[in-house]
Amino acid sequence: MKRKKIGVLIGDVMQNFASRICQAVSARAGEYGYDVYFFTMFGSYGDNILYAEGESKILSLPDYSKLDGVIIVPDSLYVPGGMDNLYKRLNEVSCPIVSVRDAMDGFYNIIVDETTSMERIIRHFIDVHKFRDICYMTGKMEAEDAQKRYKCYKRVMRECGIEVTENMVFYGDYWKNKGKEAVDHFLANRTDSYPEAIVCANDYMALSVCMELEERGIRVPEDICVSGFDDMIEAQQAVPSLTSVSVPFEELAQRAVDLIDEVDRGEHPPMKQYVPVIEKYRTSCGCKRHKTKNEWAGLVKQLESYKKITEQAIFMNADLEGVTDEKTLLSMVYKYNQNNSVKKIWVCLCDEEEELTEEEQNVGSMRIEYTQKMILRSVKTPLGSMRLMEKRFDRSELIPEEERSEIEAGSFYFVPLHYKNHNLGYVVFSYENCGHYSDFVRPWMMNFAVALENYRLHQNLNAMADIRRLYKEDALTGIPNRRGFEEQARKVYGDASTLRRRVAVISIDMDNLKKINDAYGHLAGDEALCRVAAAMEKVSDEYTAYARTGGDEFSVVKRIEKPGGGDDFIIRLREELQKINEQSDQPYASEVSCGVYEVENPSKTSLVQAMEMGDKHMYEDKKQRKAYRQD
Repeated sequence: MKRKKIGVLIGDVMQNFASRICQAVSARAGEYGYDVYFFTMFGSYGDNILYAEGESKILSLPDYSKLDGVIIVPDSLYVPGGMDNLYKRLNEVSCPIVSVRDAMDGFYNIIVDETTSMERIIRHFIDVHKFRDICYMTGKMEAEDAQKRYKCYKRVMRECGIEVTENMVFYGDYWKNKGKEAVDHFLANRTDSYPEAIVCANDYMALSVCMELEERGIRVPEDICVSGFDDMIEAQQAVPSLTSVSVPFEELAQRAVDLIDEVDRGEHPPMKQYVPVIEKYRTSCGCKRHKTKNEWAGLVKQLESYKKITEQAIFMNADLEGVTDEKTLLSMVYKYNQNNSVKKIWVCLCDEEEELTEEEQNVGSMRIEYTQKMILRSVKTPLGSMRLMEKRFDRSELIPEEERSEIEAGSFYFVPLHYKNHNLGYVVFSYENCGHYSDFVRPWMMNFAVALENYRLHQNLNAMADIRRLYKEDALTGIPNRRGFEEQARKVYGDASTLRRRVAVISIDMDNLKKINDAYGHLAGDEALCRVAAAMEKVSDEYTAYARTGGDEFSVVKRIEKPGGGDDFIIRLREELQKINEQSDQPYASEVSCGVYEVENPSKTSLVQAMEMGDKHMYEDKKQRKAYRQD
């Protein structure tokens, strides 16, 4: 009898919260007799749009109808263009789906009540410390939890009769590189006083604020009190130790597995369940109610581990440089993965003999999706020798059945193997005793992918001239594709950041392409797409990056002189497109939906975030235009 399977969709897997969720899910699922398939991503780095796209493809790998339950951590996932397609796929399956940390309509939810999660910390400062000058540093406002925590802060302050002014709020990003900007903001226009407290939406930002205050000779908590959220080990061991809010991630994970098992047994649990948070009052607010255990020896050991990881990543990259033999490449890659808790590693590659999809042919002639047939290329155990093979299997199996059956039960971690958005395949890890990734897995995967890409390019050396052209140019329209766009967009955005100029990030979708294809044929649809590209070329200048980034999708990053410059660009684009339509003798017209997100200071907003906002605005415009046409 086959064991039942739970699929877990989770990103940011090197973060503390993600590892705690994964390990707790593994342990609880094992108690019930479930296997767990983790579909994971590390997330993007910097403004590397293509890398983020390659990471997100792991979510399209599983056949969700073959799972007996799904756990999703939505706020840890980044999917270029939005999560709509993933939600649609999940809505089509019959198994129970549980969202952890972030509420999703139509699914079961195990969440923290973010509308009140910050309340007791803020009231602690007001009621116990008698503070009224309480500043707030938000998380990245694209995230729902950041929005709710901020609303909670404003509500409590309002209920206590305290006005929140503009200089009391700094918009952060959940990371630790904006401490200086935040402190500059909070201290601006203050000559003889400090804020009484700075409440931060997570621990990373709170620690960065504490470090910046210390560098300026401002004492915590004597001069300013600081609090965070998440109660990370770094927050507990900091000096001063950080007042924070502890989120019981293990309980969130365990309840998610419990809920799937309850549904499986025919029970009807509530659709929404809350897990309470716990405040930890420590030195950074002067209370010292919750003591922390000295873990300095462990932290020193961790620092030594990070040093070793950095060295190993450098050495691995050097050893793989110029390798042109696949067996040597795989042997070298495995040499650098000696995690003793790993039971087995499978390398599964896309079948390069399978034809590219129509979209892949049109957008760069590069594989961006998983193939229907995958190839198991190698298997490795820590103590065993590497086995090379070329075993084709249906992608829906994820791992060939005969290989899977060798491990009686357990958890399997699926990691995307890609170079930028070129989909090479995936790697599967199975661990002993509910194990999880080591910190070396991410650099190991990135070095592996780069080496494999270089090996394949070497194999096609005679066709390099054509590859270089196709690598950055859209074969159908002749304008840049995603790779060409990334290079141009990052330059336009970077120059604007250096010069402190505004930027418009514009997402464009051609309307009714499917209707044109169905009514007049695909050649007509191709011609309609080329009209949009021609109009885009006509209205663009040297400060504009533009491209066809998908089947009917186009993107623009444009430096602008004044607010509304993005809307001006769209007006000119539609006017030019109208001229082209009128000059044509065809019975159809090319029309577009557009979304604009203007960035006043590109140094404070990443290009990836701006493009995500542009996508949201474009979908709103598309809905409005569709509703108008129906009227």
